[in-house]
Amino acid sequence: MRLPRVPHPVDRPGLVVSMIACAGLGTLAASGWNGDGGRFQPVAAVLAVVLFACFLILFAVFWVGWLMRGHEVWREERRGAGEKDS
Repeated sequence: MRLPRVPHPVDRPGLVVSMIACAGLGTLAASGWNGDGGRFQPVAAVLAVVLFACFLILFAVFWVGWLMRGHEVWREERRGAGEKDS
């Protein structure tokens, strides 16, 4: 008995949207916005580094999930081919 297929977490848009948001906000913080006479720049630099680190972590999670999904599809195809042969 097979359970109904649930979408893989990589197929859901939340992870990609979070990656884009972190990259965009990190770029905005690193862009050198100087609207307050330079008092915001140390905070912006720290914020940019933290947001880019979050982006890299989310990208790594997405990449590993994408590889695992590909492996899962490969295993199902191989299992299906084995059932046809017997």
